[in-house]
Amino acid sequence: MRGMLIASAAVAALALPAAAADYRAPRTASGAPDLGGDWTNRSLTSLERPKDFKTLVATGEEVAVYETKRRGQPPEAPPDDTVGGLESEWWETDVGLARIRGQARTSWLVSPADGQLPLRAEAVAFFKARRERNKTNYDNPETRSTGERCLSTEASGPPLMNGGYNDNYQFVQTGDVLAIHAEYMHDVRVVRIGATQHLPRQVRVWMGDSIGRWDGETLVIETTNFTPAEVQAPDGDGSADMRVVEKLTRIGPNQLHYYFRVENPKVFAQGWEGEQVFDRLAQPIYEFACHEGNYSLPHILAGGREIDRNPPPPEPPKAETAAAP
Repeated sequence: MRGMLIASAAVAALALPAAAADYRAPRTASGAPDLGGDWTNRSLTSLERPKDFKTLVATGEEVAVYETKRRGQPPEAPPDDTVGGLESEWWETDVGLARIRGQARTSWLVSPADGQLPLRAEAVAFFKARRERNKTNYDNPETRSTGERCLSTEASGPPLMNGGYNDNYQFVQTGDVLAIHAEYMHDVRVVRIGATQHLPRQVRVWMGDSIGRWDGETLVIETTNFTPAEVQAPDGDGSADMRVVEKLTRIGPNQLHYYFRVENPKVFAQGWEGEQVFDRLAQPIYEFACHEGNYSLPHILAGGREIDRNPPPPEPPKAETAAAP
């Protein structure tokens, strides 16, 4: 992912520290806690735990080694990145691991305990097959990934994620709406504060239908009604049973605490949850002009048309090896 209950022990681990629990956020004109402003979750910490770590909280020595190796560097290239895509991006990784309650975190995921998404075996096979198809399917834009088409919502969520660059957000809050504007892919997700019912089940909307309610200092957000295009599964549509719960709490003048829980039984063997911190951003966010700079998609489709005109010769059959006597 750029970018789904939970054991009671994990929930206890997510409790806010006493100092944060005592903090009272400034109020909006309607009297609600004010979450508005520009925020960032920029960090070397990401959703899943890298192989460098075995536990959620890193030791001081582990932190020093990892930050020295990864700070200012692009993520490790996946095996199928054969065109140098990572090297062409402007990475904003000159930061360290995130600290939550003073602990250096190795993943946003808190549950499962291994810091990995609990994908079902059939979902793993489905996504692998989809990646293989993606290497040869150049028929039309709709067969390409949402990232290539500048339609990815991994930053806006839910849940909200970071990816190594443009990890910035603008929260605009009114009495009955929180608009979450992500710099990456420039999406805006609208949370309907005070709404009591989701849209009818058959109505699907991009980024889902988010409704929010106040629980003291915390805005609790529940999102359903995702689109099949966003949430694919082995049977084709993984969106119908997907549900995301988020909690946003301002824990200081310049910091937000963010909790999330994702349930999607068609894709995941269990629900998963995690937490982040968002820090006040000292500068405004800027336009992420994906479509204007998106040369890859027309080039991919043009390459497909060239293959149509001049198909490559079939690969020779592999020689069979004689069975051992």
